[in-house]
Amino acid sequence: MSGKAIPMNVMNQEIINDLQHGNAQKTAAAASEMTRTQLREDAFVYAIFGDQVKKATDDMLIQSVALNGQNVISAELEPDAPAAKYVPLQTLPEGEYIQGSVYEIPMARIQTPEFVKDVDELRSFKTDLRKVLIDNAIKDGQAELDGKFISTVDSIVTDTVSSGDFTTPTGVAGDPQRLTGKVQWVELSGGISRVNWVEATKIMSKGSIRPGLENKYVLRNGCALMHLNTAKDFMKWGRDEMGGDGAQEAVDKGLVRDNWMGVKSIFTIKAGIVPEDRVYFFAEPEFLGKFYYLTDWTMYVKTEGVNTKSYATWYGGFAIGNIASCVRVDFV
Repeated sequence: MSGKAIPMNVMNQEIINDLQHGNAQKTAAAASEMTRTQLREDAFVYAIFGDQVKKATDDMLIQSVALNGQNVISAELEPDAPAAKYVPLQTLPEGEYIQGSVYEIPMARIQTPEFVKDVDELRSFKTDLRKVLIDNAIKDGQAELDGKFISTVDSIVTDTVSSGDFTTPTGVAGDPQRLTGKVQWVELSGGISRVNWVEATKIMSKGSIRPGLENKYVLRNGCALMHLNTAKDFMKWGRDEMGGDGAQEAVDKGLVRDNWMGVKSIFTIKAGIVPEDRVYFFAEPEFLGKFYYLTDWTMYVKTEGVNTKSYATWYGGFAIGNIASCVRVDFV
């Protein structure tokens, strides 16, 4: 293989030739020389589900009567576990609780808008257009995955009832979740102090408050999800709170840790999905749910006349199999 770099205009001409000959798929390429205007992230939902993210095959699919023939994958739920809730994608109906020891993961497609560009304009670009066409589109599509996941988590933890009445919805922080009887949404005043962080990490390991069920739904924190700016509040901790040389390290190097009191943290910049001053805690992946995909992110391109058109798609689904496995803490 030659070590000589291929000029971008030559590489773009190869892309044009591919388009004209009907090639349908492209894969992500090397870093772009283009000045970027927006920072995009990969989906954080993959990190939350961890080893429960798996490639599915057609023989795993069944048709759901409840969802009017929608393709689903069936998963088993441990006996005496709370109900499951699936994550609706695209045009699927709103999530419903599915009772029983089996729950379904509906499959759906996420598709980005179609991007159109004049083929001849591509000839003068000095940057790798594969990066432009693919990277941004796929990351925008992954943001859709993240948004659907968090909206479902919010619908679970805010489905609360008053402590003495497990039938009347309240939607109040500090009240127990309607089905689990476990407090899964809490507001703490005073920001992310060391004391508040300790209290926040305790919630997952507390059980139901229903009489006689105090030992049910006790779980361990697998990870915490928060906005990057929220995480920066850890750097406000002094030496007496952080201990050792941690405070000095924060001053010298900024936010270099992703593990606070034994809880691994995931940081995001998607403020429209994870607002500042809010932290989500999730149980370890095997206690959370299932994530399957049949078609990973794929970019399709074609030419019609003088225009090239492209879009990215993904086909899969995920479900929260154990609704006691997610907690939300708002630091007021």
